[in-house]
Amino acid sequence: MRRWFFGLVFLVFPGCAATAPAEAGPKTSGRTPMLVQPVQATARKPAPIATPVATNEPAADPDDDDEEGPDDDEAEAAEAEGSEAEAPVAAPPPPKPPSPLLALSVTQLEARYRSDPASVGPLSLGATNAGALVNGVQMPKSEKWIVQDPSCAWGTQETVDAIARSIEKVAAEHPGAPPLAIGHISSKKGGHLSPHRSHQSGRDVDLGYYHNPPKTTFVRATESNLDLERTFAFVKTIVSESDVELVLIDTSVQRLLVAHALRKGEDEAWLDQVFQVRGKHPRPIVRHARGHGNHLHVRYVSPVAQELGRRAGAFLKREKVAPPHVADAVVMHKARSGDTLQILARRYGTTVEAIQGANGLKTIDIKMGRTYRIPVPKPPAPPKAPAVPKRRAAPPPRTAAGATRGPSAHGR
Repeated sequence: MRRWFFGLVFLVFPGCAATAPAEAGPKTSGRTPMLVQPVQATARKPAPIATPVATNEPAADPDDDDEEGPDDDEAEAAEAEGSEAEAPVAAPPPPKPPSPLLALSVTQLEARYRSDPASVGPLSLGATNAGALVNGVQMPKSEKWIVQDPSCAWGTQETVDAIARSIEKVAAEHPGAPPLAIGHISSKKGGHLSPHRSHQSGRDVDLGYYHNPPKTTFVRATESNLDLERTFAFVKTIVSESDVELVLIDTSVQRLLVAHALRKGEDEAWLDQVFQVRGKHPRPIVRHARGHGNHLHVRYVSPVAQELGRRAGAFLKREKVAPPHVADAVVMHKARSGDTLQILARRYGTTVEAIQGANGLKTIDIKMGRTYRIPVPKPPAPPKAPAVPKRRAAPPPRTAAGATRGPSAHGR
């Protein structure tokens, strides 16, 4: 009996022990959210750990926006992290700071000019076909070029420097280059310069082509005498490394240069943008103009000289340093029977002196059938910086079969 009783107890006890956790389950089920919550919290902790993946993304953004540079947030993040990518070895040098003269107000500029006119530097006033030049810089002498008429080779500092840089680069890359002929830029004070319609504000220049055999004057370029290697390098340098509005080259010369460029493996898309003869771009830099088969014409942008000229134009006209037509709009008028300078001045609201200055007239006589530039006064506008066209840098030429490299490849 006792054995049976103890046996029954031993059988029941394991059952109770087994059912105890099951009974405890409902009691602890109310705490289950508290137990599960820490588990969920620990499961979410990897999320902050995963955020470095997000911070790695901006590292690629500067590469995607190299042309414009990273925005402020990316720059601050890179600085905080001490990233070495902040100053890559291949990064271009910072742009040249603008002239401190641009920080002067019109009043300060006038006061400085009155005390020391030369201290404000060269000023390009008005348009290239109705303008003037103040404190012009004369094209210096050099073994690399020949100034045909020094009395008409005055320009802004920016123009003179750009001309010299382009010629010097060709001479450096193609040793043995003959001196290049340089024609008119502007007269010392700008204004009308016969026989040109432009060349009035120190930003236009006529430049010869490189020839084989060399020429020291303007000679019409042909397939038989044009030094294609040096002339194309010259045009490429002007377009790629200078601030220019336009380059005028006769269509026949453009065709020779483009054909040479294609043989060298130059980028065709770049040629499409640059040369009008390609017919692929609405506003190419190199355009045709009659009379430019023996020389090319470059119109440079001079941001500092032009902006200072805009600001100084009003007081320079009052002081009669600048001609009266400077900074006025210009209309073209074909003289008819009965026209006189007095009549044209009254009709267009200008002065006889202004018309004479715009056309280089020394008398009041005009000829019927001839077209004259008539300065038309316009209300003064707040000065603004001149628009600087984006330089069209040329990609490196591809390796083309049969393409000739090196300084010895000149002419045809």
